[in-house]
Amino acid sequence: MDAVDELLYGEYDYYIMDSSEGKYLAVVSPLKNDLTNLKDQLIALGLQFVGTKETCPEDWLKNIVTEPFEMIEGVIVDPMDHDLRPSEGTIVIKIPQGLAFGTGLHQTTKMSAAYLKKYLKPGMDVLDLGCGSGILAILAKKLGANRVLAVDNDPLAIEVATDNALRNDVDIEVRLSDLFSDVDGRYDIIVSNIVAEILVVMLQQARNYLKSNGILILSGIILPKVSLFDNYDVVEKTVMDEWNALVIRI
Repeated sequence: MDAVDELLYGEYDYYIMDSSEGKYLAVVSPLKNDLTNLKDQLIALGLQFVGTKETCPEDWLKNIVTEPFEMIEGVIVDPMDHDLRPSEGTIVIKIPQGLAFGTGLHQTTKMSAAYLKKYLKPGMDVLDLGCGSGILAILAKKLGANRVLAVDNDPLAIEVATDNALRNDVDIEVRLSDLFSDVDGRYDIIVSNIVAEILVVMLQQARNYLKSNGILILSGIILPKVSLFDNYDVVEKTVMDEWNALVIRI
């Protein structure tokens, strides 16, 4: 699925579903023309087209994920606002399964979250670059971060991340920004879960926004693209399926 993931990642919300009849790829878009154009590209990659279905986000999302799930050890994502009573030290993040990327299901989000939990110390300042749903920014705040700035170049993501911050009762800043275009200050951690080629562009400016000894947590890097980061100081790397996440110092 490498080529399929590379085509879809960061552009569409999508899920792989296993059933008794086989494995299915479900791709979701608010614009019907998007899927019409995408269909031919997926067929060219060797997939067999089954069909399309018009539905509202609430319907298809409820059919996919309704129950809380453990995104990483000690962090539970609740998609339906259940009355949870987690054990001491467990973090609960309320994230409805929506059209902004970052539901907590994707490998890249899980690896980013695991690195945040490992490296973030209370009082640190965190920048979430390409925040999507805001899930990583919200996690950073719940882990004890001081200032958390979440930015994205998609107005839908800004709307969703703002709503999710309120839903989780966390004080984070959410801004529309094309990479660093509307970012101020310096940060102990920059976390960015976007496509590899954009991460490479981002790294050219990242030093200007990192504190001394600051780190970058980068995810969304498909296996064939990981060589793009060979010339950087990679402190740690995690691989899940065809995806890489890196911790980098610059």
